[in-house]
Amino acid sequence: MQARKIGEAGLVSTPIGLGCLAFTGGYGPVSKAESVRTVRHALGIGITMIDIADFYAAGDVERLVGQAIVRRRDGVVIATRGGMRFDSDGRPTELDASPAYLAQACDASLRRLGVNHIDLYYLAGVDPQVPVEESAGQLAGLVQAGKIRYIGLSGVSPDQLRRSHAVHPVSAVAAEYSLWDQRSAVGVLHVARELGVGVVACRPLGRGFLTGKITKLDAFGPADYRRSDPRFGPDAFSRSRQRIRAMEQVAADLDIGLARLALAWTLSGRHDVVPVPSTRNLLHLEMNASAVTVQLSATEHDRLTALFPPASVSRAR
Repeated sequence: MQARKIGEAGLVSTPIGLGCLAFTGGYGPVSKAESVRTVRHALGIGITMIDIADFYAAGDVERLVGQAIVRRRDGVVIATRGGMRFDSDGRPTELDASPAYLAQACDASLRRLGVNHIDLYYLAGVDPQVPVEESAGQLAGLVQAGKIRYIGLSGVSPDQLRRSHAVHPVSAVAAEYSLWDQRSAVGVLHVARELGVGVVACRPLGRGFLTGKITKLDAFGPADYRRSDPRFGPDAFSRSRQRIRAMEQVAADLDIGLARLALAWTLSGRHDVVPVPSTRNLLHLEMNASAVTVQLSATEHDRLTALFPPASVSRAR
């Protein structure tokens, strides 16, 4: 799989990564063995970026990723997040981006992963009690200490990205970005391009919605994260399903599935975007990875974009 440069700071990954949220069980039951197998299969088919957060399953997802990459460390781009306190069940409780807590969180992630450095370490969010410059300064210190290689930001505004980048070059910004939710492109993604910061597209399949396989809201289990997502409310879901039907026509014209089409759209808009769809299914993993071979024309890209205009998506939320 051809390498893709993420921003101008030197970080390189494959064009698509593997998100690990599905390993928490929030999208359906999953075993540790199944999760380890998925990570190893991702590496086997050429995917290098493994995207995590330290609070996923209270650190257990970092541990299983560490187990999965034993003897394969050199070929992996580990991306994880710190700065969010969480309880024993892995539920985030509050942001804490203080320098002291970031240092503690980074060390804890290194231990759970069983590695001596983290390739891309994100600030999980901006703590309203801590100036973002202080948080960025601590991340810069972790780079100098050799504990992390590149700095990432998550959940930031355009101004916060600028202020952080002035302290130390930011390599990547993580944002929810998909055909279904293009709102981020209006703000922080434009500033990222201006500053030479790469983009990691989280939830590029809209929590599975853009696969076209979610046709009924009662299909979600009681612990499914999507039950609390307003986009899956009855009215919003019905409006969005109408757009899926229009998207199916584009997919039929290209003779590909909806998931590959949605990921191809994300990949074709910018050349420094790496989508990190989350899955626990090996077949879905391979289908997602194959999206890098789909070449959309500018006309096809614009046709898809018009199906999900940012204003309509925002109203659907």
